[in-house]
Amino acid sequence: MRGCVAGDDSGAGCAGGQVLSRARGMLARASGAGAAWLWRQNSRLVLWLPVALAGGITFYLALPTEPGGVGVAEGVLACVASLACRLLWPGRLAVRLGAGVVGMGAMGLLLAWGQVWRMPPFPDLPRRAVHLSGQVTEAEVQRLADGEQALRVALRGVRFEDGISIGMPPLRRWLWVRLRADDPARPMPGDGLEVRALLSPPAFPDVPGGYDAQRRAWFDGLAGHGRALDRATITSAQAGGGVGGWLAGRRQVLAERIRTALPGTRGDIAATILAGADGVVAAPEREAFADAGLAHLLAVAGLHLAIVMGLVMVVVRTGLALSERAALYWPCRQIAAVSALLAGGVYVLLSGAHLPARRSLLMAGLAVMALLAGRRPLSLRALALAATVLMALSPEGVAELPLQMSVAAVMALIAGFDALRPALSGWEHDDVWLRRVAVRMVRPLLASVLAGGACLPVGMAHFGAVQPWFVLANLLAVPLMSIWIMPWGLAALGLMPLGLEKLALVPMGWGIGVVTALAHLVARLPMARMGVPALGNVGLCVFFVGLCWLCLWVGRVRLLGLVPIVLAVLSPWMAARPALLLAPDARMAGIVTQGQLWTGPGTHPDPFVLREWQRVTGLPAGVLPAGGTVGNVTCHAGVCRVGDIVLVLASRPPAPGLCRGAGLLVNLPGTWGCDSVPSIGRFDLWRNGAYGIYRRPDGGFVVQTDRGVRGARPWVMRPGGAGLPNLPLAQAE
Repeated sequence: MRGCVAGDDSGAGCAGGQVLSRARGMLARASGAGAAWLWRQNSRLVLWLPVALAGGITFYLALPTEPGGVGVAEGVLACVASLACRLLWPGRLAVRLGAGVVGMGAMGLLLAWGQVWRMPPFPDLPRRAVHLSGQVTEAEVQRLADGEQALRVALRGVRFEDGISIGMPPLRRWLWVRLRADDPARPMPGDGLEVRALLSPPAFPDVPGGYDAQRRAWFDGLAGHGRALDRATITSAQAGGGVGGWLAGRRQVLAERIRTALPGTRGDIAATILAGADGVVAAPEREAFADAGLAHLLAVAGLHLAIVMGLVMVVVRTGLALSERAALYWPCRQIAAVSALLAGGVYVLLSGAHLPARRSLLMAGLAVMALLAGRRPLSLRALALAATVLMALSPEGVAELPLQMSVAAVMALIAGFDALRPALSGWEHDDVWLRRVAVRMVRPLLASVLAGGACLPVGMAHFGAVQPWFVLANLLAVPLMSIWIMPWGLAALGLMPLGLEKLALVPMGWGIGVVTALAHLVARLPMARMGVPALGNVGLCVFFVGLCWLCLWVGRVRLLGLVPIVLAVLSPWMAARPALLLAPDARMAGIVTQGQLWTGPGTHPDPFVLREWQRVTGLPAGVLPAGGTVGNVTCHAGVCRVGDIVLVLASRPPAPGLCRGAGLLVNLPGTWGCDSVPSIGRFDLWRNGAYGIYRRPDGGFVVQTDRGVRGARPWVMRPGGAGLPNLPLAQAE
């Protein structure tokens, strides 16, 4: 090829070639720099495999329709192809990255798909009161809104004893049934129970894209809920409750003994911590703990398990240190770790711990295994392995609060203290005693800030609230829980076989009283609980991508993860709020205007629907007047107007002039509409579920429905909550 010379007619072409050559060189250098950076991050690449697995699960749960046989086959083929590429070209970085992301993403989709189709379909529950019988597998005390207490039981093998249901096979799913508050029956796990009850299927979301109770019930194997109308009858069980039933019975007895020895609120909290009695704490106490950022103390969670294991480890190591003979056979540290793990397992079984504590126990087991193998007990690799195992066992947990909170908090703690270790170590071994004391005092503060800050956007997504004083509350309450409340609680469990548990429960109650007073004090501080618009699903995904980038990489490039985190936290204020919200049962509407949520009809809105609407909008609520004006909303004779929206709240025939100037008519109690005016009626809500109506900049409307957002999925029930009839299989000829 000839070179470019002065005066040559092809000078323009040569200049273009030089620009293209320079661009290619810059691209090659950038590609080389990126590849070199990735090779330096080689040890961190494996940490992204659980992220890809979670991405595949999230993608499956967000699909509008079920993937057919072709889609599943494509997922299997993607897994096989990724594994083959990884084995054939192990030294190529691009192949490793692509195979890992594609393979784990496809694996996540397949795991979620398999879990969905392993579950039985929702049954078609009777619409009227029905006599039913079943076997009690769990019983717990619940405190009602009026302060009374009632027993709620879980029933399996339920049979209906009325009408066409007589002789039908038992339900393949289980039921929650709440007994009457005045019912003297105290069934134990393993007992049979007969009762007349009114049943209802899992609730539809109260807002499009809101909390999906039907999806949660689908994966839990739950058929629905019931309310007893008559007193229950305990019958002899047809089969034993097994180990699970025996443990549930022991927990029930344990909770009763604790509350008998320590009556009042302190006993309720002690029973919650030691025996997992979730429903006994009164609503005002729960609200105070939640507003103070201490709600995690009112559940058997990872914190309690960590305290139990830490106490056992300290006791065992102290005892072994005093016995030189025991230390000759195995190092004290390993013996203490194994003993703590066993004690943690016993605590989880006795307290009926839910998923957060069980996940923490799995993490603790991995830490003990690493310790026995001479590896670092707590690391991001251990977290990645634990998260992978948990998602493989229950992939639906990716969309639930416990797993999201646990992963965010633990990842932030490990990565944060890794980054701060050089500075903390320098001060910890400094000659100046003041610095050594300061670093020991600052560690709990750092832990609270790191874990609380990482969980803050998750709380925004699930609760629509922020507790600014959570750092102060946890800084005081968590040490008290560790050094006073839980040690006395474990002593009470040890004294219980001797009938002397009150000796330990009383001082335990003193500590609980201090924490309760602290919760009320912090809850009364200015801005203790600030309602914010809920972080959407997309914003939550963006936050976790940013958090993983910030925590999983090394070097300054990790700071780029702050950008998606900030965008995710700010996203609720960037998105438009709905102008009108409609409940799926057509009994309640909400108008959003001038920074206020106005609900109607009636002066007593459904508290569950109202809580969900306030979570989504982050606005204070008020009640629409029967007549008059609030803000720019005018109501008269059961009809409210805001702008060009006409909302009919009371049953009435169409009236002249009602539709004049209307751009949208919403008729909650009826089905009639207006000519040439878009309308939403009672039948539309029955068919499509909750509505969210947004205004466009041009004055038009964007209408979202629950069925349109969730799509046609196995857990999305048919209109009215209808499931499959509980009919026997046809007899073979």
